[in-house]
Amino acid sequence: MKPALSVAALITCALLYGCGFVHDETLVGPYRLNAVDTSSQMSVAYDLGNGSAIGRISETVFAVGWDSRYIVAKQHPNNNRAVTNFYYLEIAKDSAYADPSASVTGPLTAQEFAAKQAELKLPSFSRTIKSLE
Repeated sequence: MKPALSVAALITCALLYGCGFVHDETLVGPYRLNAVDTSSQMSVAYDLGNGSAIGRISETVFAVGWDSRYIVAKQHPNNNRAVTNFYYLEIAKDSAYADPSASVTGPLTAQEFAAKQAELKLPSFSRTIKSLE
């Protein structure tokens, strides 16, 4: 009886581990920086609660910054480190089930982002994940 209990406990632990995030970090309000299975899946998501979230800026996000109005992100699309895209999300235009195109602007080039950063006073990048940079 004890070996069966041990095997059941081991299987349960393995299943629970598989359901977690490899990275899950609160940014501001309901926004999270998370990756489900591998760090290369790092994205910005809107947290719906109960372990559910809706994507806002897709993988692979490697740097973010935020304030009460905006979230900014640097991204290598699908972990292609030869390409760097820039995004910003206007928090006031977003909600749980809103179309992301209403609140997210990008992909932008470095030059386009710099112009928008000056114009809108976007926040600086304050969090960089070096292993994804």
